[in-house]
Amino acid sequence: MKKALIIVIILNILRLAFMPFIGLTPQESYFAYYADHLSLSYYDHPPMVGYTIWLFMKLFGHNMFAVKFASFVITLLAQLAFFALSSRVLRSDRKYLAWVIFCSSMMVTSLSLQNCPDVVLTLFWTLSLWALYRAIFDGENRFWIYAGIFMGLAFDSKYPAIGLPAGLLVFLLFSGRYRHMLTKPWPYLSILIMVALALPVLIWNAQNGFVSFRINSVLRSGPFDDMTPQNIFQFVLSQIIILMPVLFVGLWQLFGKYMWRIVTKPNQTNPEVWFLFCFFMPIFLGVYLVSLFGEVKYNWLIPTYISGIVLMARFMELRWQRWNWYCSIAVHVVAIYVIWIAPHSDYVRYDLGLDSVRLASSIDSIHKSNPNTFVFATDGYKTASKISFYNRNDTVYGPQIIGQTPYHFGYIGLDTDKLKGRDGIWVKPKMSSSNSQFPLINNYFADVRWMYCVKVPGEPEAYNVFYCKGYKGVSEK
Repeated sequence: MKKALIIVIILNILRLAFMPFIGLTPQESYFAYYADHLSLSYYDHPPMVGYTIWLFMKLFGHNMFAVKFASFVITLLAQLAFFALSSRVLRSDRKYLAWVIFCSSMMVTSLSLQNCPDVVLTLFWTLSLWALYRAIFDGENRFWIYAGIFMGLAFDSKYPAIGLPAGLLVFLLFSGRYRHMLTKPWPYLSILIMVALALPVLIWNAQNGFVSFRINSVLRSGPFDDMTPQNIFQFVLSQIIILMPVLFVGLWQLFGKYMWRIVTKPNQTNPEVWFLFCFFMPIFLGVYLVSLFGEVKYNWLIPTYISGIVLMARFMELRWQRWNWYCSIAVHVVAIYVIWIAPHSDYVRYDLGLDSVRLASSIDSIHKSNPNTFVFATDGYKTASKISFYNRNDTVYGPQIIGQTPYHFGYIGLDTDKLKGRDGIWVKPKMSSSNSQFPLINNYFADVRWMYCVKVPGEPEAYNVFYCKGYKGVSEK
């Protein structure tokens, strides 16, 4: 235990020390926008990520440290929750092996350094599995209540949490030893508690045409629209990176071995193994199937790896532990190198938000020189969120100005009709794909002219600023 504890502590100290070298990413700026506009739920995601950022900004101020420290602390709690889970399932030193494998993964590093809904989802997903294990295998009925609370908070973090009650029901239904629990009220009480805690999300969606459910459905991956080998290759590569090659290969071996055993000899499967598989196998297989037909995100499988890593540690040959550790060191060194050369890369600078402070300061000066204008950006949520985070006194509009997907900018009561006749300041990133939007912008304004170039040290330019005269409004383009 002492060796594992030292490794985990060192890893987390290094992550904390490295945190200042990563700027506030556009995604983090956007989720901080959630925190600045508290709501029952949001356009893209449930509210928990906004609530946690709001809490940390109340404690540490409206700054980058508060946003990132929230991610670090919550991921640290998730690591402790993972150890609590693995300690119940694994015997001897295997629980420490699982802990080190989990904590040394690039998955945990990315969750520690970048705040997103997956951070809180990982914490509450892990706590849900721990509580369900205690309720089922230890027979402690009060843990059914705790499990319902954690599952509800997991759903309020991200929608894949629906896999928790689904996995529970699959486990009980196909478990000869524990199927009798379906005749008792406890599993249903747990699910009812989850639904009760999910009510804010359900209410907000009902009030807004269930938009969040629709855009987060499987259709979001665009299946059948872009069936190319590149999609599955990129997805597999991303999973190898966040898991490490040894763990990636090992999980597929476990999947093949136990999938066949479960199908052919279901009554001979260890109940604990079956429990872990029910929260790993369905989503794991489902996401890979979807990746054959369209692009999927690298983080979709993160919750499944909680039980998957515990399974891996149960059967992993100890000689592979050393190779997994070598892979972890190599991947982290490469990641550090990529981030340190970020000033020489437009794309890395744009996606890591390393230009956000300079951008926000420049736009603030431009806006003050043109006080009767409004500021907007049309590259999704990224640029508008970055400006909003650092220029809190300015209202920054998103793509709803030109009738495109509004993201949450369109759900905080901003009325674009009130802007008719006014001039706008359009901020266009150099690296975005918004060159094709020039004809569209011209449809919404009487005249569009280049105004200014926001420069960043080491780069010839990063953002172009345009002065757009006479906004026509969305309804009168």
